[in-house]
Amino acid sequence: MARHYKVEQVATPIAELVYGELSDQPWFARYKGTILMVLQALAWLAGILPVMLADAPAWVIAVAGGAGSIITVLVNRFTRDGVTPSMAPRLEQRAIIEEQKQAQPTASTLPVYTGPTTSGA
Repeated sequence: MARHYKVEQVATPIAELVYGELSDQPWFARYKGTILMVLQALAWLAGILPVMLADAPAWVIAVAGGAGSIITVLVNRFTRDGVTPSMAPRLEQRAIIEEQKQAQPTASTLPVYTGPTTSGA
């Protein structure tokens, strides 16, 4: 399970940006996956309960569950994921790695003229 960090524990510009995004996003964006799983379970129940309690045909289970699955997949695919508190330390580490890559000096040489000369060589 991911560890949840508080903004005081990870205080870098990257972490502050992540926590800013976290506070600006709607509550349901952070819990999108959990919400979709609960709705999928409710779709399954909507299919099985009429069969068990009202003697509906058995295919009702497959139709309700299949429709719920299709809707869940489409909603998950076409909605934007939210930011979670556990992203702050991961993005912070990634920013440090990228900063170190850019700070490393590259092997550079002075430009040398290789064109024609008047020295006769």
